[in-house]
Amino acid sequence: MEWLLLLFFLPFVLTIMFFNWLETKFYSFRDREKLEDGERLLQEKQYSQAQIYFTERLKYFPKSSKAYLLRGKANLQLENYYSALYDFEQSISFDNTVAETYILKGKVLYHLEEYDKAFLEFDKADWYYRSENPVALRWRGMARYCIGQAENAINDFRRAVELGDEDADYILQTKFKYLQKNSI
Repeated sequence: MEWLLLLFFLPFVLTIMFFNWLETKFYSFRDREKLEDGERLLQEKQYSQAQIYFTERLKYFPKSSKAYLLRGKANLQLENYYSALYDFEQSISFDNTVAETYILKGKVLYHLEEYDKAFLEFDKADWYYRSENPVALRWRGMARYCIGQAENAINDFRRAVELGDEDADYILQTKFKYLQKNSI
């Protein structure tokens, strides 16, 4: 009797699994072709139009990690921090391997003065970049400085300078006056 039930439901389950797999492949293929106009709007610094564009695209592709990431960029530039935070969290929920998303989410949290959470996001980005991205290191150093880890922050800034980051060099040369002015 159990075998009969198994033979009856097995094709049904396999069919559902196949169509779910096909749907994810189809969404990612369509996303690549349909988001170019929005990326152009971001490059041209037309952030309001880009935000509207990606909102429309997300109606058709609600699982698009890239669309959430790009709409989050537009919201960040428009200083809609909570909307940007939502977009980056959604992007991470669909694809948690894009290091740039962690940097952008960390920047939002930094602007919201949630330095502990920002540090964690910059640390994740640094892990994905394998400590080879000076921007992730600089931002992690800035967050570390704000939570009272000055020695570790200096190490992050020095590593960023070794990788060619002039902003980190400026922060080190001014002995953190730039950070003190902007974080308080």
